[in-house]
Amino acid sequence: LTITQAPLTVTANNFVRAYGDANPKFTVFYSGFKNDDTESALSKYPTVTTDAAATSFVGEYALTPNAAVAKNYSFVYKNGTLKIEKAPLVIGVNDATRTYGDANPEYTYTYDGFKNNETSEVLSTKPKTNMVAVDANTGNHTLTPYGAEALNYAITYTNGTLTITKA
Repeated sequence: LTITQAPLTVTANNFVRAYGDANPKFTVFYSGFKNDDTESALSKYPTVTTDAAATSFVGEYALTPNAAVAKNYSFVYKNGTLKIEKAPLVIGVNDATRTYGDANPEYTYTYDGFKNNETSEVLSTKPKTNMVAVDANTGNHTLTPYGAEALNYAITYTNGTLTITKA
């Protein structure tokens, strides 16, 4: 009587993380244990590898299980997927002041959420701000930023205030 190893399928679980975050601890799912065996029947647990790092761009990357060892099992490996999603980035326009009848100042912005020591230089399109008419009344006017784009970031905005003083 010849007893052969039973096939055990090891499937990498799928994961999702944001751009710039560290990879999570990857896990697997087993299918095919015999005789009430569990993971404890393995003499070496599988590892899961990926090409994705904290600096990897938004997209999908293979999660590859391998290297399991067990006396009574042969292994069939099935890949999982790591989906890297855009990281949140908040862009705010700073408050500004100008005198009635003058041109609008050049607006400046704040950024909260850049990853991997990145700066606004990674924006493929810089933010813009709504224009307040030169003849707008004195007082406070809402500044609304918009239009920035970046490959690895999901952008939201916070408003600022333009205060127009009397001439």
